[in-house]
Order: sequence, then structure tokens, then C-alpha cells
Amino acid sequence: MQPLPHLPKPLLEGLRTSRNLLAFSGGVDSSALFFTLLYQGIPFSVAHVNYQTRPQSSTEEAHVAALCKKHDIEAYFLTCKLSQGNFEHRARKARYDFFETLASTHGFDTLLTAHQLDDRLEWLLMQLCQGAGAVELLGFKAEESRGDLRLVRPFLEHTKASLKTFLHQHSFPYYLDSSNDDPSFLRNRFRARFAAPMLEEYTSGIRHSFRFLSSDAALLEDTFTHRIDELFVAKNTPLALRLVDKATKHLGILMSQAQRREIDQKDGVVGGRVAVGWTQEGVFVAPFVQAAMPKPFKEACRKAGIPPLIRPYMYTKNIAPSVLVQTL
Repeated sequence: MQPLPHLPKPLLEGLRTSRNLLAFSGGVDSSALFFTLLYQGIPFSVAHVNYQTRPQSSTEEAHVAALCKKHDIEAYFLTCKLSQGNFEHRARKARYDFFETLASTHGFDTLLTAHQLDDRLEWLLMQLCQGAGAVELLGFKAEESRGDLRLVRPFLEHTKASLKTFLHQHSFPYYLDSSNDDPSFLRNRFRARFAAPMLEEYTSGIRHSFRFLSSDAALLEDTFTHRIDELFVAKNTPLALRLVDKATKHLGILMSQAQRREIDQKDGVVGGRVAVGWTQEGVFVAPFVQAAMPKPFKEACRKAGIPPLIRPYMYTKNIAPSVLVQTL
């Protein structure tokens, strides 16, 4: 009998004292995480999104509701209908807006998602074929911040096959999403043609490679990132766009390739929420705000070479231009 999927002891101890929200679809991955948390005694609530894309969607929502009621787990539901254009991007935005609303309303500080090794490899292969650097290739980490939420992905070293075996051996219920086999989605094509066959033969090597890549990426990022409150600053080097990607993700925006191209060495606002400004010496990323500023402050910013889009946030947070320039 396969035991519960392994979770590191420090992670388990941290989750016992945090306010946890599980993104729960009712599929293989999130069901495995649901029962793992349940039987490890980790307190959590559930958030489920019904996109109404399949006849099965309502049945899955009812299953989630019944399962949570059976185990006395608090559950929240969002039902929405999205246009098909760029559906995956719209779906991601809808669910993370939902998660963030729940967090601010109910005091959750940790969001748990069931991304696993297959997801990580699929993302890497897609980014590799579209053009990406080391940070973008990794896609997501075991832990990172998104605004005020801590995102935790406990299953990144587990394969989908091992999670499915765990569910079967313990007779735990789950649903299979038929859209995961739809070849019209790019990720599904990469899964079927490349990722799944690679994992069948090279799981151990792939797992170890991600460990090494994560360590290397952490060192790479730490060498050029500066932060003052929610304002991020970096030297304008060939690695600067990596800082922009990391900072916007922290501020709640996962940039698309098109958005990266739009703000590469160009001032702009990403997703209406994040301001990016460039100078010859550095790049600046901060929440986008609008504020009336006194002339002396604007003049000090101009002399210090602070990009105009960054100045209102600095003013609202009382960040002196002279302090900011010292970080470059």
C-alpha cells in the first residue's frame, strides 16, 4: 500500500500554524493533496472554480461540496462563464482573483496548489520552444509570494502517476477532466508528445535536474534584486528582464510573452496594476498608482533619474529619491 505523498517536515510544521486555502478542482492532483492534508492533520479550507466548460463541471462541483461536507471542510465556490479566446489565461486570472478575494475577506495567508512534476516539465518544454531564460523555464517554485499570499506547491517532486496510484490504493475518489486530452490546448500536445514519454523513462534524472536548476536560479536572482517595500530595483543588465518578471509575479501578475516584449526596455503598465520604468542604469517595478505630487518631489525625482511611472508609488510610500538611487 502506497503511503501518503511525502511532505518535508518544515513545510508540514509551517502549514499547521498558517491559514491555508486549497485550490481544489476534484481532479487527480488536488484530490491527492486534499487527502494528504486531511490525514496529516493540516487545517485547510477549499476553493473550487466551475468554468461551466463541460457537462461534467456541475457534477464535479457537487462532488467537491459533498466531500467537504463529509469531512467538515469549509468550502467556497465560484461559477463563471469565460469567452474561449485565450481561455487558459482568462481562467487563471479568474481563479486567482477569486483566491485573492477569499484571502483578503477570510484571512487566508497561504494558498496551496497541487502542481506536480509533470506540470513543471510541460511548462519547461513549452517555454524552451517559445524562447525563455533560466528563470522563466522553471515557471513556478515550491514556495513564492503573490501579493499578500504565500503560494505553496508541495507536490513538485511527485509525478501524476504516483499521485494516481496513491488515490487508487486508498480508494479515494477523484474526477478526470476530459479537457486534459484535448489536443487544441498547447499544454496537452506537449504532455502527450514529449513530457509523458520523458517522465516514463527519466523521472529520477528530471527530478534532480529541477533541484539543481532551482538552486541555480535562486543564486542568479539574489545577485541583482533590490527591494524597498513593494518597489523592486535592479541594475540594467541582460538579466534585468528576469527581475521584472519576478517582481510582477510577486505583485500578482504573471506576464505573457507578449507583455514581456512590450515592456522590455520600455516604460509601461502591466495588467493595469504594475508599473515598469527603465533608465540607462536600472529598471524599476512597483504597484501602479496615481497621485498628485508636489513640484519639489517631482523635481527631485527628475534629477535622480526616477522614471515617471514609479514616482507616484514612491510619493505615497514616502520613499526619498536619494535613497532609491543608492540601490543602483
